[in-house]
Amino acid sequence: MPVLTPAADRDLAARALAELARTTLDEHWAVAAIPAERRALLLERADAAALRDGDGLGEPIADGLALLGTAYELAALGQLDAALQPTPSAARDLAQAVLALGAARAFRCAAALRPPLDDGESAVKWALKLGALALVSRQTDAYVRWWEARAHIAETVQRLAHRLEQEPWEPYARGTLWMAWLGLMGAPVAVLPENAADELPMLSATRSRLAAFRERRADHDVPGDGPVHNAAALRARMTEFAIRHLADATELLTVAVLRRTLPDVSAEFKLHLSAARSAMAGDHGQDVLLAWLQAAGVTLAGGVTAQLELPGF
Repeated sequence: MPVLTPAADRDLAARALAELARTTLDEHWAVAAIPAERRALLLERADAAALRDGDGLGEPIADGLALLGTAYELAALGQLDAALQPTPSAARDLAQAVLALGAARAFRCAAALRPPLDDGESAVKWALKLGALALVSRQTDAYVRWWEARAHIAETVQRLAHRLEQEPWEPYARGTLWMAWLGLMGAPVAVLPENAADELPMLSATRSRLAAFRERRADHDVPGDGPVHNAAALRARMTEFAIRHLADATELLTVAVLRRTLPDVSAEFKLHLSAARSAMAGDHGQDVLLAWLQAAGVTLAGGVTAQLELPGF
């Protein structure tokens, strides 16, 4: 009987892990609630339309694809805490495999759909979550192709970027941080004309946005620490808390990428994103977006991917 080499052992272990990850993902209650035949049909439709030029799929297929994508996100994010554990273990390996596979399938679903173009911030958040899914599932090249194929997404996001300076603090802060994250993920729209000649133009544009953000934040009146008298005041304080920690995490990751010191920031980055998520726990949509940003940032900062695939590296 042939003796297996260490490389063959690793291949067998990788195949076994991939199969276990598929089983774990498909047996999650949210995914299993959709019949297997229906899932296969929807994914087939998504693959056929994901990178085709145009607006993306609408009704009647859109509802089914959106539901399936949400199911995969729920199944994947259920593994997030285990996947981000600092100590290597078989459980962490499985959690990371399920997270990546769930992100890959959710990306396939979302990339085929028609993005919301009637509101600039909705379009940015759509593109942002798709970029996070792509980074976690190692599909950043497909993400860039999605930008090129999907009609009007770049123009819609660019319009939001151009009017940010005229916005009040809260929408300005959110929009600027979202645009900075698009730069970290390699979205082509994130390049600024003044950074076009730089070695890493998208990251230079991100750094410029964060520098302007820092200057405006210095002049912003932060809600006080006194008693909270109504729901609006509490919301303002929690939003400010989330913005501050998201900004700190974004700056930390941007500097680390530019300096090539990625593994050194994973722990601190996770603390900032966890704090921002805790402040936005009452807003499910924001919490899910921040959860995927946390997964994407740790993937980048911790070197989970085999290589950095962001354009420019």
